[in-house]
Amino acid sequence: MGRLANKLREGNALSSGGEAPDDRWGALLVPRELVEEHPRSRDRAFLLVRYTVIAAIFTACFSPYFFVYLKLPYTLLLNLLYLVSLAATLVILRRTRSLRIAANWTLSSAFGVLLFQSCVLGGVSALAYPWLASLPVAAMLLRGVRGGAVWTFVTMGGVIGIGIADAMGLLPASPTMSGTARGATTVTIASLTVALGALAWLAESRADELLSDLQLQKQVFQERAVRDWLTGLANRSLLTECLIQSWERSRRHGPRGALFFIDLNDFKLVNDEHGHSAGDQVLRKVALRLQDAVRSSDLVGRIGGDEFALIIEGVESRNDVAVLADKIAEAIERPIGVGDTEVHVGASIGVAFFPDRDCQFDDRVTLPSISANPAPGRGEVDHESVRRLVEKADAAMYTAKRKALRYWIHEHVADETLRSTTSLVSEPPPAA
Repeated sequence: MGRLANKLREGNALSSGGEAPDDRWGALLVPRELVEEHPRSRDRAFLLVRYTVIAAIFTACFSPYFFVYLKLPYTLLLNLLYLVSLAATLVILRRTRSLRIAANWTLSSAFGVLLFQSCVLGGVSALAYPWLASLPVAAMLLRGVRGGAVWTFVTMGGVIGIGIADAMGLLPASPTMSGTARGATTVTIASLTVALGALAWLAESRADELLSDLQLQKQVFQERAVRDWLTGLANRSLLTECLIQSWERSRRHGPRGALFFIDLNDFKLVNDEHGHSAGDQVLRKVALRLQDAVRSSDLVGRIGGDEFALIIEGVESRNDVAVLADKIAEAIERPIGVGDTEVHVGASIGVAFFPDRDCQFDDRVTLPSISANPAPGRGEVDHESVRRLVEKADAAMYTAKRKALRYWIHEHVADETLRSTTSLVSEPPPAA
């Protein structure tokens, strides 16, 4: 029961579980489950696929220009190797399911190609040298703030290293340039690398902050959607969904379960004599006592006002229900401190068992003007079944209140699978 409540509270995952229409082609390349737990990992994986495809297209298109027209040495071989590394990126992403490994591989490949071309094609005057400044931006987008910061320092080392090697005359095919020009070019590219890395870092940091705020707000909204604002218990919506799940489990695997409907006695007097603030304190205290009275696997909820409900699974006998009802009533009847005074409230408890075929879909009667809901796909239990069961527990509660008893157990169990246990519920309810 607790696991189901957590799932309903969490709702849909924030990470991109479904792809937009323009991402469907990339879904074939991106693993369904990534190793990274960051909520943006899947989005970054799609970005990596786009980056890889676009880089491959540009490399294939511009290779003839550099090799045939400019006649640059090693260009064709390097571009072929780079295309192979881009294809390997997609294979690595698919096999390892790790965005970190795949992104580091493609960034390392690009860095290696640019660094080699800068070294053999003219140092700081090479066409590939300024492109080193773009690597921190790509790293920030693909690896996030931490990974992007690491790659910014790595790129800076490459830029400065080429500048120093060129100034010392260690690089081949270096054109004749003054030392001032070489130094100015190195400082300009290094500054551009730092500037682009800093801008990308600011953008990614802000995106992470906004995502954290969004996650927090979504969690708050989801909590409010399934939790009672005053007591923190499950609300009617969560109770309904959990009861459907419990009913299905009991119907398929057994044993049966019980729905407790609890109404507080003399609660109106507390509000009238001590105010609504005192009434809120009483409700919160009763909620805590109900949670302490049942197992952690059972669900406690507040339906509204001074009405509470319990979903108890694994009920072995009517006597178990009677013992638990007495325990709950005694817990509620204990004095409750409100400020400097103590107040007393009682409880009237109605109990209905499930599965109950009287409440299930096969026996549904609908008005001609109101179309029946389609039969549930997983079985016969749906929200209408739950509503009927709650009505039975509510009627049992009013019977207990009318007879001045702590509890009343609804006697009819119509499910054929429970015929062997009907003798347990056909006996007159014990006195409170």
